[in-house]
This record gives sequence, structure tokens and C-alpha cells, in this order.
Amino acid sequence: MLANLEKVFQKLLSAGLKLKARKCTLFAKQVKYLGHVISEKGIETDPDKVSVVESWPQPMDKTQVRAFIGLCGYYRKFIANFAEIARPLHKLTEATTAFKWTDDCQRSFELLKQKLTDAPILICPDFTKKFILDTDASQNAVGAVLSQVIDGKERVVAYASKTLSKSERRYCVTRKELYAVVTFIKHFRPFLYGRKFLVRTDHNSLRWLLRFKDPEGQLARWLEVISSYDMDIEHRAGKLHRNADSLSRVPCNQCGYYDDWDKDQSVPKHIGEIHVKEKDDLCQFDQIQNDDKDIGLVKAWVHENKRPDYKAISAESYTVKSLWCQWSLLVLKDKILYRLWDDEETGLPVHQAIVPSSERRKVLHFCHDSKTAGHLGVHKTISKIRQGYYWPGLQSDVRGYIRGCDTCSRRKSPSKTKRAPMQTVQVGYPMERLATDILGEFPETEHQNRYILVVSDYFSKWTEAFPMPNMEAKTVARIIVNEVICRFGVPNAIHSDQGRQYESQLFSEVCQLLQIQKTRTTPYHPQSDGMVERFNKTLVTMLSSYVADNHRDWDEHIPYVLMAYRATEHESTGFSPNMLMLGRETSTPLDIIYEMPVSWKMVPENEWAWVLKERMERAHRLVRENSERSTNRQKHYHDMRMSFERFKDGDSVYVYFPQRKVGCSPKLTSYWRGPFVVTGKLTEVLYKVNCGRNGREQVIHCDRMKACREQVLRGETSMSNDLNVEDESVSVHDEQVPLETVDEYPGMGNKGLEAVEDLANQPKKRQRNPPSWLKDYVRD
Repeated sequence: MLANLEKVFQKLLSAGLKLKARKCTLFAKQVKYLGHVISEKGIETDPDKVSVVESWPQPMDKTQVRAFIGLCGYYRKFIANFAEIARPLHKLTEATTAFKWTDDCQRSFELLKQKLTDAPILICPDFTKKFILDTDASQNAVGAVLSQVIDGKERVVAYASKTLSKSERRYCVTRKELYAVVTFIKHFRPFLYGRKFLVRTDHNSLRWLLRFKDPEGQLARWLEVISSYDMDIEHRAGKLHRNADSLSRVPCNQCGYYDDWDKDQSVPKHIGEIHVKEKDDLCQFDQIQNDDKDIGLVKAWVHENKRPDYKAISAESYTVKSLWCQWSLLVLKDKILYRLWDDEETGLPVHQAIVPSSERRKVLHFCHDSKTAGHLGVHKTISKIRQGYYWPGLQSDVRGYIRGCDTCSRRKSPSKTKRAPMQTVQVGYPMERLATDILGEFPETEHQNRYILVVSDYFSKWTEAFPMPNMEAKTVARIIVNEVICRFGVPNAIHSDQGRQYESQLFSEVCQLLQIQKTRTTPYHPQSDGMVERFNKTLVTMLSSYVADNHRDWDEHIPYVLMAYRATEHESTGFSPNMLMLGRETSTPLDIIYEMPVSWKMVPENEWAWVLKERMERAHRLVRENSERSTNRQKHYHDMRMSFERFKDGDSVYVYFPQRKVGCSPKLTSYWRGPFVVTGKLTEVLYKVNCGRNGREQVIHCDRMKACREQVLRGETSMSNDLNVEDESVSVHDEQVPLETVDEYPGMGNKGLEAVEDLANQPKKRQRNPPSWLKDYVRD
């Protein structure tokens, strides 16, 4: 007690505060302070104050109810689930509620008086011991208990609770449990911040939050709060948590969470980790080396200065063999095993501590993931580690670790642009398949037009463009029916993007009524509708040449630019859209000025239909041949630069989403999200991925996908084939070098196996075939 008293006086002295002696009570067994009695047992309510509550009469109006709740609320930390118990009384005080004393109010009134009368004794917090925070949520309130283990028994420090608002009561079970955890972590911040503590919950919600993919809005804010605390998370079954957990077994429609989430989701282990410093981290590095089977063995050899024969270690691990090959570089200093390495830049020897397998992930984390590392690339990370550390297989481990880094995968795009094989569309006659798109928004014209609806025919390349004031579904459907279908007939299929007007129920019913097949592009992949997208660029270029300075007369020029486009020969068909749709070329103003004769031969009226039919059939036949030839040529040149990944069901992938949040910088935004799971393959380039809202499936083009790879370290799982290093030999291009001869390998100097690994990780030299003309000079 005297020691504690001395600490108090020292604090007062350092703060420059003085105490009046006659107001001080020293060495008292108990003292009353602000309505509480503080003793060696703990903290309890003041009996004088509680007696007032016991004799409190039934409130007759809202003012008296508020006074009673105010007094009870002062002692709410002594009452478990105070908010839930007092809810009927709180509801009675609302401005929109008439005062009516009900049975629920009476039960709440009596229960609060009983709880205060029998209030428990709360212990004084011991900040040298670990805190335990239990949280729970009900339909109308959330509650928590802060406790500590004293003399082997769990004792309560304080209770806390909060009534849920109208909007919070609409939360699903998962969000309520998450809300409870976040709310009471902030409530007990003076006790918990800067100290390690345990959170216990009967719901897996906190684990789910930490592993939630791309958290946004509320979830992101909650995660930010939790990440600033040093805590362990423990899930307790409902019966142990005194709370029925049956609701946690039901899939939630609001947030997509269910209790078996971890079993069905393939998410890398490193996502959602909370890195906590344990006491074991403070152990001496030499002891950690001794505890490692391989390094401990080599360390003993160096200590005794006895290098065994290679045959004696032939059955040992890759690590032992590698260090055996570098025997001349190993030194023992301050009981720690080092490797001497010549720094190429400075020319000075560097002592590299040999890192045991149990510590390699930690070294990689601090040299790549931490704020002072910066998520740099493979070579810079290797260079940073080499400044003081080394282990056999360092380069392959760094490559595997960075290849599986979640942050790098989200932020960095593949070095080579993805390019899947071109998918072609075959059509045989005009208006068989149409493509449509909406162009805009443009400056509003005098006719209140702001958008352009584009409709193009795949076969003839005939294109219509209609200015319109809005892009509502009814506007788009009316134009397509009245201006296209009524003039050219009903097409077999209409292809569009995933705009809301095309995905609306109205547009779907129109297509169903007319028996039109409706197809669409995949999200954020306009190449799937390349023909109409290319025309959009041409249309904008042509309009920009004629519009006025204020750009408010663009809709008046559309008919004229369409006339010019339709009269021009298309590269893929070899004919103009006019010839394929009208059977003739239209006259131009230049023809009229010079009174040029018509371009077709005059025939009798009764023969005109047959001549036109024959001409159209011949033109259509040539178009089919030309289109097929043009398509094959385009596909050939496109696929020459093809580069894409193939996936299968169950693969984890990242998906590219080009949009960003409002107010965020495009240069700092991570556009790759995930990892998600591939649930099906539709075509060579289209996959089903559960990347929609609440885990719904979406059809994604493979150009927007990249594989999610695990952080593979040597010894944890089987090594990939990226590095051809075996236990018995190291592949250096086409040569096999036995490990026992690595020290003497020409040109290796004193860098031993690492130099061989450098060569093994380099790409093989390109094998070139001799030119064909060389055969003329080769004789048998």
C-alpha cells in the first residue's frame, strides 16, 4: 500500500499539484466517492443512493420517468444488459409516444430496482493483467462485459450496453454482432488501447469482417477501428456464451455471411491476419537457430570446425546441403551463424545471419509488407534482405512470397497486357443480328437532345443513329421498334452492353414478345461489342468536324454524316452499306451538279425486281466470302499477340474493376479486387465468378482476371517448377552440376550455391532455328 501511495504522490508532484491535508483520508479501508463505495473488495454502489431507488414511486409522467432512468443510468455499469431492460422506459420518453404505463414498463421498473439493490461488486482494474471483453447482441440492444482473471477467477470490471436505433435494429444478426464488438471496443478504449486483450463472441462475425473482400463504407470503417487495437479473437459456442446461436447458422441475405463461410471460401491465409508481437519474439536469435533442426546441425559443425563428407549428408535436407557447399563462407560470431557475402556495389564483406525456417515469413514481412518496406519488387526485396540475412532458397522464397502478396496483386497489373483469342460472330444476311449502344452525354441541343442511340447491322454494316433527350428504357425501346424494326423487320438477335435500359424488364419483354434473342457483353469489356464501339468513334470524329462552337447543334448533322458513312465502301465487306441494303448506290450532290448518269443500267420495269434480286444475291455471296476472309485475317493478327490465362472451377482469382470511389485519386486506387472463386466455365474466354454483390455470380472475361497465387516458401509446400533446384543437383541451363562440386564451379567465386541459383532463375537462351537458305550449303 505504501508503494502505491508513493506512486500517487510522485505523479502529483510531477504534475505540480498540491493536496490540502485536512481533506485527505489515508489508509482508509473504504471510502465513498461520487456515489460509489471503493474498498479493498472492489467498487460497489453507495447504499444511500440505492435506498432512494428502492423507495422510488411509480412515475406518473415522462419527466419522472426520465429522472428515474437518469439515476439508474448512473449505475449502469453494475447492471448487465441495462439497455435491454430499460428499453420500455426509454421508449416511453420518446416525443412521438403518448405516456401510457404498461405491464412492460412496470416489469422494467421493478427489475431495475432489483438489479440495483443486488448490484455486484466490481473489481478495480489491474492494468498489469489481460482484459477480457465479451460482447453480445439482441434484437433491440447490444451489451458487453469487461472482466479480468484474478486469483484464477474471472471477475467483472464493468458492464456496458446500448439500445439500438431504428436503423440499427434492421441490421442482420452478423452486422449487429459486429456493431457490438466495435461499439464496446471504443467504449472501453481507456482500458484496452495500447494493451493486448481478448475478445470473445458467440458469432464468427469478427473473423468474417477481417477476411471480408474489398470492405467498403461501414465495414471499412469498422475494420479501421479494430485494426488499431492489439487483440486476440476467440469464438465461443452459443451455449457457453449464454446466447442462442441458431441464427448464426442461417445464411444472411443482407451481408452474405453464414457460419460455415470459412469452409466454402478459398481465401489465402495471409488475408485478414492481425500481426501481434508475442513474448517468444524477444528470444535470442542464437537460440532460435539452435532450435532449427537443419541450421542447428550445421552450426554444430562450424562450432567444432569439422566438415563432414558429402556421403554423410547425402540424406539430409536441401538447406543442410546448400550450407555444406558454402562451408568456406560460414562463420560463428556471438553464438550466431553467419555467411560472409561480398557486396558487389561496395566490395565489402557482409555478415548475413542464417535465418531459420520458422522466422523466414517474419523477415519477408518486414522486408516487403511493412510500411518501411513499401511492397517493392523481387530484386529490391532480395537486395534488402541480403543486407543482413540469408537462407538457402532465398530467391525462390522471395518470388513465391511476392507472387502471392495480396496487396501487390490488388495494386499491380500484369507486366504483359492480357489478350485472349478473338471471338468471331458469323452472320449470313442483312438484319440477322443487330448491335446497339448509347453515346453521350452531349451538350443539350435546342430539341432537348443529349444522347445518341446507335443501331448497327452485323452483315451489311448499315447503321442508324437517333438523337434522344434521355436514355430511359421506354425511350430506347420505342425508337428501336418504331424506327428500326418497323422499317427493316424483326432481327434474330440484338446485342448490347449491360446498360440499365437494355437490362430492364420493359426491354426484355419487348424482345420476348418479338422472339428476339437478347445477348450482352461482359461487364467492363467493350471489346465484346467492338463493331458498334468502333462506329461510335467514327461518328464522333465526323460530328466534331461540323458542329458549331457551342456544340449545341450536333443533332442536326447526324443525317448527313450517316449519308456519308453509308455511301462509303466498308473494308470487311467490300461494299457500301447502301449497296447491301438498297441494291444500289445513292446519288450524291456532286452527281447532281455535274449531271452524271446513273450508275446502274436502265432495265424495263417488269424486269427490275429480278435484276435487283440477282444483284443482291451476288453481292451478299461476295460479302459472306469477304467477311469470312476479313474475319480470319483479323483473328490471325490479333491472336499473334495472344496472352491469357486458363482457369478451372475452384481457382482463386482477382478481377479488374476500373471504377473508383468518389474523391479518390485514380493513381492511388487499387483496381484489382478479390480473391474470388471461379464457379464455372462458359467458353474459352468467359467464366462465372462469385464477384457480385453478396457473392452472386457474374460472367467475367478472362482479360479481367488474373490468378491468385499462394505465398509458397520452401519446405512449407511442394516447390513449383519455376526454379529447377533439386535435392541432388542444380540445373544451370542445360548442365547438371552436382552439389558437391558447386564450390569449384567455374566463375562462381565465393558465392557458392546462390550464384548457381541466380543462373537457374534466369530465362533460358532462346533456341533459334537455322534459316531455310542455310540448307543449300549443308552437305551430307
